Amino acid sequence: MIRVGIIGMGVGEKHFEAISGYRNCQVVSILEKNKKKISLLKKKYKNVNFFSNEKLFFSKNNLNLVSIASYDEFHFNQIIQSIKKGCHIIVEKPICLTAEQLKKIFRKLKLNPQIYFTSNLVLRKNNLFNEIKKKINVKNVYHIEASYLWGRKQKLLQWRSKTKNYSLTLGATIHMLDLVCWFLNSKPTSVITKINNNITKNTKFKKFSFANYIFTFPGNIIVNLKADAVCVHPHYHSIKIFEKNKTFVSDLSGQFIIKKKTGLDNFKILNTKYKYPDKKSRGNFIREFLDSIIDNRPLYPSKKDIFNLMTACFCADLSARYGKEINIKYFND
Repeated sequence: MIRVGIIGMGVGEKHFEAISGYRNCQVVSILEKNKKKISLLKKKYKNVNFFSNEKLFFSKNNLNLVSIASYDEFHFNQIIQSIKKGCHIIVEKPICLTAEQLKKIFRKLKLNPQIYFTSNLVLRKNNLFNEIKKKINVKNVYHIEASYLWGRKQKLLQWRSKTKNYSLTLGATIHMLDLVCWFLNSKPTSVITKINNNITKNTKFKKFSFANYIFTFPGNIIVNLKADAVCVHPHYHSIKIFEKNKTFVSDLSGQFIIKKKTGLDNFKILNTKYKYPDKKSRGNFIREFLDSIIDNRPLYPSKKDIFNLMTACFCADLSARYGKEINIKYFND
């Protein structure tokens, strides 16, 4: 039996749904700092121990796995506490908020290789993106455009405005960058970032709310990513992948594979059979992580994938700060 503790019952409720009753897993404890919310949760979830005190949560429980869905600023310390207890870890992105924290987590996990560790990078489980990955010929890719169109300005004005090191890169762009790294089976070598806060400059959110990134990948593949938290647009992950003889498109108009037949103006448009969004697939990411633990199988994404992704994100923010291109150095290579 894998005894699971969940921290934070916002997104954490989705973790609960994915974990509870799956194979040999049982959610035995929940840490929720909002005491009013605990009263409501107790009516919904029976036979679960509730805690509002983090110290007691870690000291009073015999856990095998901790699922972290708290606010970003708490992830680092909760990961360290989980490692000390020898627990496997699922953590919402980002796993931490500074490069120094990332290196500390890496060192701790390196000393505890038996711990399974993942971050909830759910776009890898989207059926549409899985279908696209199967059809990509990486050797022919020369350019990718991808946008995280968040369109949730009001959320920036909540806890994110109070978090010292909150980053749109770590909160949004990370998903699109992970998707691209997965598509290309590689990691970026450099990045240059341009930002603005035109829409939020007169609010209490003082950090950038729009960003445009140019990542260079091996083979001189140029990837242009955008993170837009304030757009007037439905929440969407749009993407275009340009190959020598075809283009993949997913946007509000639909999902298409455009193939050139003959001549410059004669194109064949093929609709894909997969729909977006595919929210039902998101729990599969957590369940496959549980399968890896139970069956002692390799992790996908690997720990190395996650640390490389975080490193690239920190370099993107460094580029935004200094206004120049940054060569990405991966400390765990």
